Amino acid sequence: MNGFNLNKQRLLRAASAVVLVGLTSHVLAEGSKDLAQEIANPLTTMIMVPIQVEYNENIGPEDEGTRTTMFVQPIIPFELNDDWNLITRTILPIIEQDDIFPGAGKQSGLGDITESLFFSPDEPTDNGWIHGFGPVFQIDSATDDYLGFEEHGLGLSYIALTVKGPKTYGFLANHVYSIEGHIGETYSNSFIQPFYDYTTEGAMTIELTSESNYNWNDDQWSVPVTLTASQFFMVGNQPILLGGGFKYWAESAETDPEGLSYNLNLYLLFPK
Repeated sequence: MNGFNLNKQRLLRAASAVVLVGLTSHVLAEGSKDLAQEIANPLTTMIMVPIQVEYNENIGPEDEGTRTTMFVQPIIPFELNDDWNLITRTILPIIEQDDIFPGAGKQSGLGDITESLFFSPDEPTDNGWIHGFGPVFQIDSATDDYLGFEEHGLGLSYIALTVKGPKTYGFLANHVYSIEGHIGETYSNSFIQPFYDYTTEGAMTIELTSESNYNWNDDQWSVPVTLTASQFFMVGNQPILLGGGFKYWAESAETDPEGLSYNLNLYLLFPK
């Protein structure tokens, strides 16, 4: 698979341009603020396809590695009955990386796919919270040994969130175990993602989040803190949100990046 080679300078310039355009844009479609706010809801009943490109550097024991990853993350809801929905969330990573381990060289291809299924009541609770829970599957789909865990995984996932005016906040958490159990290759990882989103009258959604991971086998936290801004646009009849941002690695495992990472985000929305 050919790499896409989007370097830091290009990604940084593109992210800055998107934020600047969003701050100065006033041409909005009717209902765009509500659509913009939907990107903050992992349990949305609207089909949505987020695509994120992220650039990382200072990876590996010698901090010489770089990685560019494109995450394709379709969210597809199904109405089970009058009271319950099933929301499927797939994360498909396409990776290009170099020198993440001494002598490892360069790899590009598909990483491990994560598939989450959330069963969610159609109505929020009396205090306004929306909940979802279900299984999560880690699929051994990596096209190179350096791009994945080399094992299938299985676990449980849970989401809770609430919407208060322009604010959406909550958290997502899951835990995934290896289900193959090869000695020295098993994994047991907990993932916690608190998030806080604010959607402006100009249909820009600003998000502060942390996609923290705890590796139980190595007793090691990874704690990146991310700030992004995404602006609503209409391209013909297609509503989209386009944004960019920055990620700071407050705590890094040996194979994690260090310092700042950069990302671009595109959300394709398909309202009912």
